[in-house]
Amino acid sequence: MTKPVRFALIGAGGIGAYHRAAIESNEATGRAALAAVADPWAERLTEQKAKLEARGVRWYLDYRDLLRREEELDAAVIATPIPFHFDMAMACIQRGIPIHLEKPPVPLMKQFNTLIAADPRQTVSVGFQMIGSRCTQMLKEMITDGKLGEVREIRAAGCWPRLDNYYSRASWAGRMELDGAAVFDGPATNAFAHLVHNIMFFAGAGRDEFAVPAEVQGELYRARPIESYDTACMRGKFASGAVFSLAVTHAMEETLPFKMEVRGTAGWARLTEDGAKLESSAGDSCECPQGTQELLDINYANFLNVLEARGGQYSTRLADARGYVSATNAMLTSSGGIHDIPAASFRQYVHDCFSGYDVQDLGKAIEETFATGRLFHEQDLPWASAKPEVVRIPAPAVL
Repeated sequence: MTKPVRFALIGAGGIGAYHRAAIESNEATGRAALAAVADPWAERLTEQKAKLEARGVRWYLDYRDLLRREEELDAAVIATPIPFHFDMAMACIQRGIPIHLEKPPVPLMKQFNTLIAADPRQTVSVGFQMIGSRCTQMLKEMITDGKLGEVREIRAAGCWPRLDNYYSRASWAGRMELDGAAVFDGPATNAFAHLVHNIMFFAGAGRDEFAVPAEVQGELYRARPIESYDTACMRGKFASGAVFSLAVTHAMEETLPFKMEVRGTAGWARLTEDGAKLESSAGDSCECPQGTQELLDINYANFLNVLEARGGQYSTRLADARGYVSATNAMLTSSGGIHDIPAASFRQYVHDCFSGYDVQDLGKAIEETFATGRLFHEQDLPWASAKPEVVRIPAPAVL
């Protein structure tokens, strides 16, 4: 029988609870064992801490103490806020421990390149859970099987409203940096980060390949008085000639479940209902709602297969996230920063005692970007003040 993989979980609250559940489900089958947890907010997690310690799991307030004292670790999970990802991942790489890193990996391209250089064995898995969904995988298979012909366009859009309590839940929410560490929080770089990543997946030539865009234009806006942005659009092109666009926001009262569309020379395929439904011109279809836990479990199955030398590869290797980090960094550069939406162009609303922001005609603008690729500044919107430049992205070096 294979010895269980001994995990350290760094970050036990929030999304960390899903990671703990994924580890524990593999404990039941003998594939994993949770050895230690690091989280400084023990007073908020007293019940969880007591249960874990009762079964021999050690709890540390500082992840550095965990890495220093726990000598028999096989893997580490980093399920912490964005600004801590880089330092924690570097510490685990230097210790020689394979990592499952919650998405998004890191905010800045400089950090990404540093991690890549520090990890030549490619031991970092990134938790872009949507990659593992049945509908996503079916669409990619259609592309690589040639059912859509040559991919020419990839579109993505969505609106998940966010209220005051979303931004007040953590000190890093809605920030560009925290205590000197980069954050870059916002819809395209957090809640909808998987859409940007999936665009790169669908543009990748091989079954498990991800593309990197050759150029990007982007616009970032905020209606809410935050440091970062709550509304974004982006357009880009790949070396293949295929184009893509994205429009996402948290600044609407109406929810628009995310959707993606891939158009090729021989047909089209569309994901709708937050990725739960696939339909296509070829007649291939899928309707399979999958929650966060199920998708995370798929990531863990692939992660463990690699660690146990059973074959296969991570759902997303760190190197596979180059397109995501390149595109989002270029989006910020192209936008020339974050532009304020004038008060005359939005209204505030209240839901369950918390306020939200609703930008005038933003729903129509998102649908227009999805349908045509036209960015917000090209749609005669009174609040769309950005003048985005085209940012060229160097081709990644061939390893």
